[in-house]
Amino acid sequence: MNVRTGILIFAGLLLAKTSEAQLFGKKLGELSPVTTKQDSAVGASNYADILKDAEVHEGMFKIFKKKQKVYFEIPQCLLDKEMLLSSRVTATSNNTDVSGGEMPLHPLLVKFTRDDEQVYLHRLSPLNQCDPMSPIYQSLQRNNVEPIMEAFKIVCENADSTGIVIDVSFFFCSDQKELSPFKPRTPLSFILGENPLEGSFSSDKSTILEVKSFPLNLNIKSRLVYTVDDYPFTAIMTRSIILLPDEPMRPRISDVRIGYFPLRKHIYTEKVDELKKVDYIQRWRIEPKDEDVERYRNGELVEPKKPIVWYIDPAIPERWRKYIKLGVEDWQAAFEEIGFKNAIVAKDYPVDDPNFDPDDIRYSCYRYITTETANSMGPAWIDPRSGEIIQADVLFYHNVIKLLHNWQFVQLAQVDPKVRAKVFDEETMGRALRYVAAHEIGHTLGLMHNMGASYAYPVDSLRSVTFTRKYGTTPSIMDYARFNYVAQPGDEGVNLLPPLLGVYDKYAIKWGYAPIAVENPEAERPILNKWIQEKQDDPMYHYGPQQFSLFSIVDPSALSESLGNDCMKANRYGIENLKYITSHLLEWTYDEGVTFEKPEELYREIFSQYRRYIEHILVYLGGVYLDAPVMGDQKKAYKFVSKEKQQEALAFVLEQLRAFPDWYCQPEIERNFSFGNTKVAEYMGLVVGSLTSSGILSNLSVWEKQDGQDAYTPVEYMDDVYNLVMEPTLKRQDLNHYERVMQYNYILSLMMAEGKGITGEKGRRSLVEGDHTDICSCSTSHLHERMAMSPVDGSDTRIVANAVYHYELEKVYKLLKRVMNSGDRDTRAHYRNLYFEVSKFFEN
Repeated sequence: MNVRTGILIFAGLLLAKTSEAQLFGKKLGELSPVTTKQDSAVGASNYADILKDAEVHEGMFKIFKKKQKVYFEIPQCLLDKEMLLSSRVTATSNNTDVSGGEMPLHPLLVKFTRDDEQVYLHRLSPLNQCDPMSPIYQSLQRNNVEPIMEAFKIVCENADSTGIVIDVSFFFCSDQKELSPFKPRTPLSFILGENPLEGSFSSDKSTILEVKSFPLNLNIKSRLVYTVDDYPFTAIMTRSIILLPDEPMRPRISDVRIGYFPLRKHIYTEKVDELKKVDYIQRWRIEPKDEDVERYRNGELVEPKKPIVWYIDPAIPERWRKYIKLGVEDWQAAFEEIGFKNAIVAKDYPVDDPNFDPDDIRYSCYRYITTETANSMGPAWIDPRSGEIIQADVLFYHNVIKLLHNWQFVQLAQVDPKVRAKVFDEETMGRALRYVAAHEIGHTLGLMHNMGASYAYPVDSLRSVTFTRKYGTTPSIMDYARFNYVAQPGDEGVNLLPPLLGVYDKYAIKWGYAPIAVENPEAERPILNKWIQEKQDDPMYHYGPQQFSLFSIVDPSALSESLGNDCMKANRYGIENLKYITSHLLEWTYDEGVTFEKPEELYREIFSQYRRYIEHILVYLGGVYLDAPVMGDQKKAYKFVSKEKQQEALAFVLEQLRAFPDWYCQPEIERNFSFGNTKVAEYMGLVVGSLTSSGILSNLSVWEKQDGQDAYTPVEYMDDVYNLVMEPTLKRQDLNHYERVMQYNYILSLMMAEGKGITGEKGRRSLVEGDHTDICSCSTSHLHERMAMSPVDGSDTRIVANAVYHYELEKVYKLLKRVMNSGDRDTRAHYRNLYFEVSKFFEN
């Protein structure tokens, strides 16, 4: 689990509490008051007065700190130069939203300009581009004026007029929204139910703590104080300004068939008959040193001009740190295949470098966050002109350890006795942390999730010793293919983990990073396309984008947390393992004199894993295999899941639901736990109710329009649902509690859908809210919603759906009328109640 743009509109995650820290030789909380408004009458009329008694920091800008004042001396030669301005939370008193070490907002592209009286800080937007020689360029200039964030009165110039002095005290010690310690409130945060903190700024309690200047960047550290919900809130903020190269890195144009985070550009030109939209990939600048270019061309391994260096937080315990370093450096193998050695390295924080600061935007750090959040995430920060990654972070939230512990238990305990332990040994936890590290570093290299990778493997190959030792559980570490839940008791020697790097990962690094000796990005495209064409028929190199709950989850070949090319087969293995683990749960977790808190937690985790298995199968219903065709490759954008596969999935869901209480709801287990620990019947009812989803019928209706009787029609599908859900009634069997709940929810969902029509229910919401917690977040959800091709009001699919719902309700009504006096007492009461409800519905 988090994170950037493209189809990935989610980001985010949580936070860590830190107390006092020692940075730049002064405690973070130490007071050094400043003025709270910009005051042109600073008591200094010339440069000599500024210098007097001031701390002077030489660097990109000369910085003067003088009591409560901070001044920048900006060289005239750096005016109009493009820079990045970032804001990082160094420490916080409340980690509800943002943790210590996190950047709550993207860095800003800025520049300084001047006139006779003031210096202006402009915020730049590189979205729109145009050839300066084109006549269109003058219109672009008129319609894209660079907005001014702040204006600073010129205090004076230096002795030889090569530099301009401005007072920046107020800017770095006020509530600047673009540099805030709070995450912004957005429509997306509202949709996700998030409520970011907001605060009232206290200027009299806020101060600038430290300043530092370096040849190409500077850092300003401030303490900002707010009142949040009537409680005091303090954040130590590090703001960095870094000078960008005059010549941006040459961009590489993205391709939807390979998973890189995109950077969108709008290019205005008379050469095409529309606004040209181009996406660049986000990547580091990896190139040979000037003196090694010839050796590189001759095929020798060389070190890059600027390696990617990761600094590992010393707060991470040593027993974990070494595995994280291994996960970082696992990516060296991918770069070696394109001619670079030691392209990415992991190091400890330097203890003998006084200029090292983990909050400096020059340094990429793997940060340890003390919070109960069970997650990890890897955001990267780019030069928005070209997509060059400037710096990245990995946030290692402490309770990811708990997540890895519980996941390994419910997915591997049937074959690996080590994951039954209360505390894992170093190697067992270390291997999982190495996997997490490699996955997150992949994000920081620009790679998106490849949820379709694991679909390349036949399910039974995951039980093969030779296959799994060579390939692991997936061709890509960027998949959410966790641990090998297909492996059965007795499958000795089978690899239980993802690979260190998969074949797709190495292929993606080549595609994104291999230097191509041509003139411009457009000239690279035929070569890049050829590389994709060479692999397009090999499923090991397929890219399946992550699907999101706010859009459509329709493709069963690109699911989170799944394994193999057949979810029914793989998940049947998984459920058999859950049965085995449940039967041994109390035995494996027994600890004399200790409460049942841990076994109860793992019992709930078994339920969560079972729900994942069921929700994988639900995607087959109305499912569509998605692809990204280009002209000439003979592929299609989508293909409907076959009728036979959908019927198999529907039968699987009902079969597994009916069997679930018998093996999971064991009184000898549950009576040791809290009363009402699980809501099995409620969940079963929700699943069955979701089978009437408008999204499913909408997709099937589209298929019927295209292929007629060769399709799985909405009427056929709903007849199958009716026959499976009402099967015990059709056979005149007595109904147990769970059957009654499932039937009630099925009929209730029909009445709701019939009453509202297909537009009344926009999709299939999460069956159990809060079910999944992302470990590697580019996103914040897995299978939380289905909003598949929801039609607009008045569409033909709505007409079809209303007719189908009404038809099914009439069948139910006639059946209930026939059987309402049959069965045992509870069954008769159930039928009579349903008959009453449906009768009342038709009357109204």
